Amino acid sequence: MDSNKGSARPHGDGMVLPDSRQAMAGLSLIELLVAFVIFAGLMVILVGAVEPVSRTWIESERKVLTYQRARGALELLTRELTPAVVDTRMQFAVIPGNMLGDIGAPSVVEESPALLWMAPLGRYGDLRCVGYYLFRDEDRQLFRLKRIFVKPFVSDKKENPYFPAVGNSENIEDLERESLNMRTSPVEPNWYLDRWNDAAFDEEDTFNRDAIVSTAADGVLAFWVQCYDLLGNPIPWLSEVRNHPASEMIFNSAGYFHQANVEPFEDGATTVFLRETKYAMKANRLPAEIEITIVTVDDDVALQGLEIPPMSSVLFPDGSLDLETSVELFEDALNLNGIRRSRTFSTRVKLLGGS
Repeated sequence: MDSNKGSARPHGDGMVLPDSRQAMAGLSLIELLVAFVIFAGLMVILVGAVEPVSRTWIESERKVLTYQRARGALELLTRELTPAVVDTRMQFAVIPGNMLGDIGAPSVVEESPALLWMAPLGRYGDLRCVGYYLFRDEDRQLFRLKRIFVKPFVSDKKENPYFPAVGNSENIEDLERESLNMRTSPVEPNWYLDRWNDAAFDEEDTFNRDAIVSTAADGVLAFWVQCYDLLGNPIPWLSEVRNHPASEMIFNSAGYFHQANVEPFEDGATTVFLRETKYAMKANRLPAEIEITIVTVDDDVALQGLEIPPMSSVLFPDGSLDLETSVELFEDALNLNGIRRSRTFSTRVKLLGGS
């Protein structure tokens, strides 16, 4: 046997060199270890540099998505609200959310308003019943602006039982019977609510094709409605007016009131409410303008399980809404609860029939 196999071999001048295979193996391992350490260091540096950029990008995308959803909902609401109509048979109503909850609408934010009206939004200008309200299910972390939309007919030309009665009979007896249903109350929104029940708001039942509600926008935590008169002043809440029949409503087109057209009345008021007497007549008129304000968050904030503070509506001494203060107080409450990425959107809608 060759005793020198696998060992050092003598060099021509007497020097002894290691076996070439051992040298190559040793150098390759060292190079691999060094390369791995360098690569790991570069990756740490790269990740550290990219992570803030990635986080900023994700947050920007969420903000854009939240902005698009909120603006989209407000644009839809504006298009549907602008042509609102009212007459002696129809009602334009702003009511507290609890009134919808009382007839079976689930998870309504009781301290927020609900807005209900009629508008010629059909294909040929026929009437539709429209509404918006705030929905909050904290157990499932759902915060939504809900939209009510009711057509006069369902499939097969069958009359929709949820559509408010506006009268279309030619028979005198039918007209007399309908006249009772068409009478709008100066203190109640029953022209709408008497025709609705819990099934009307059950959109989660896949077999319920007659549901009148859908989601207009997700991530909406607060919703306010401010009505203005012809001179641009906030209209006092009907529930706060003393010399009008008692009501829970915020605004009612069928209430007893007058509005100044050019200049304030002698007492400086621009909207005056009346007592119910045999001479008092329902106004049957719309607000001149309506301001809609919503507070939103993105899905990431909504799913953190943070406590959402209750809404509040601060009123001026005359009973009208102090919208700016109400929004500021809610935003401050959100910050105290650790919700600091909320955004507030507002739009002011001029009603075509309100002048």
